[in-house]
Amino acid sequence: HNKMLKLLCFSLLPLTFGYMAEEPLLFDHFPEDFVWGSATAAYQVEGGWNEGGKGVNIWDTFTKIEGNIIDGSSGDVACDSYHKYKEDVQLMKNLGMKSYRFSISWARVLPQGIGERNQEGIDYYHDLINELLANDIVPAVTLYHWDLPQALQDQGGWLNATVADWFEEYARLCF
Repeated sequence: HNKMLKLLCFSLLPLTFGYMAEEPLLFDHFPEDFVWGSATAAYQVEGGWNEGGKGVNIWDTFTKIEGNIIDGSSGDVACDSYHKYKEDVQLMKNLGMKSYRFSISWARVLPQGIGERNQEGIDYYHDLINELLANDIVPAVTLYHWDLPQALQDQGGWLNATVADWFEEYARLCF
């Protein structure tokens, strides 16, 4: 009885959301002006977790606590895009991508979350953006993708009312 109910629910799901696999846009082709791209998050691809003046973020801390990650993996090296961003951009270009959405690691440009800027981290993102533009790939920047600097988390993080001021300082630096 339970299996039959699950099967019925999954069968009705497409009707509920108005999705039919035969829709030409999803099944057959994309409009000519469709922009193909890819997306990443700093912690998931950059690596270089303790290089170039980067500060510690909440994921750096969380993944180092035994038992938090079953296999003990972390983003310490990840895809090593911090060192291999030119290769990554060439891969995107070879795939015909026209856009790349990536996040800036707050702790890479402001190691303590506020205050002293890390020029090496800023240069990394400038270099990445310039490499994208040189290869006709439009950068799309995400300012925050769940990697708050640990120094700010230690002061209450997003529950601290001052976080709006911290984020403003970070955003102004990025723009």
